[in-house]
Amino acid sequence: MAERHMSILGVGPWFVLLSGVYTAAALTLRSTAPNLYSFPLPRWLTLGLGALLLLIGVPFFLAALIRLLRGFPKGELFTSGVYAACRHPIYGAWVVFNVPGIVLLVNTWLGLVVVLLMYVTLRLLVRSEERELEHLFGDAYRRYRDRTPAVLPLLWRICTG
Repeated sequence: MAERHMSILGVGPWFVLLSGVYTAAALTLRSTAPNLYSFPLPRWLTLGLGALLLLIGVPFFLAALIRLLRGFPKGELFTSGVYAACRHPIYGAWVVFNVPGIVLLVNTWLGLVVVLLMYVTLRLLVRSEERELEHLFGDAYRRYRDRTPAVLPLLWRICTG
């Protein structure tokens, strides 16, 4: 069997494309009746929660991206730092922290539908990455997969993992 090589981008381009379509549809719908699609919460609360999610998500994303850029060319399996929190922290940062944070700042509950669609899309797309990682790293990846969630980060593991 020929050796396969996974791109550093993984399923990212497909994920971004499909997420962009969902986002464009939600923003178009929101523009028709902004008040109808606003959160029924005090504005200070949505702003505060949105900022908090971004304060967690942006560094989480950057840490994962830096680790990927440094380690991918070396063919390493990442299992520590943010990769101890979840197997796909770049995608997880967007689905769990960054997009929900932006949704809260923009003040539209329609964005929560986008987040749900992004999560489902990601879980379907990431299967091919996982098969490739299992092929490349074998038992080491299977052990990592069995103890580490795919997308929803266990943040305490960053310090302990």
